[in-house]
Amino acid sequence: MIDLAHGPRDQSTTIDPIAHAPAMPILKNCLSACLLFVALASGAGAQTAVPLLEPKPVFIPGMYETESRNSAFKDRGIKSKTCFASADFDTFRDETMAQYQKAPQFVKDCRLSDTKSLSNGFAFAMACKGVKTVITFHFTKDLVSSTIETLIVDRPKYSSSILTLSRRVGECPGQMPGKAL
Repeated sequence: MIDLAHGPRDQSTTIDPIAHAPAMPILKNCLSACLLFVALASGAGAQTAVPLLEPKPVFIPGMYETESRNSAFKDRGIKSKTCFASADFDTFRDETMAQYQKAPQFVKDCRLSDTKSLSNGFAFAMACKGVKTVITFHFTKDLVSSTIETLIVDRPKYSSSILTLSRRVGECPGQMPGKAL
């Protein structure tokens, strides 16, 4: 409850304005009732105005065949196989961010942004001395794509973009079908 003369208080010491109505002028009673109505009405409105959560992006753990291309070296794609063992999308995002947050080369000289949710993935930015980077991940059932946009502030012509496409090709060694390690 609220003591109108002194603001919010612990419930054990709150003076109930309705119980003390005979001692209060009629104007304070009306004001109390109006404030209570507005508080209740605005709370109810906020509950119905909350947007529904969108479905999370799909991620399936497993062995992924990857190919990366750097915009600065168009004819040289790098291929590899990588085990993505994260249990689900949230775990993939959290583990990815944790790696950047704990890596000594980034902790010392760089500042990470918060993660931004996208309809089919997530993104974050990193600012290091003289370099700004935006990393974006997109997910579909058996495909993970990532883009690393790097801007070299003093030498923009040397800036580049790396696109990595990762296609699921099976299970990781020791992995049960469809399960995380």
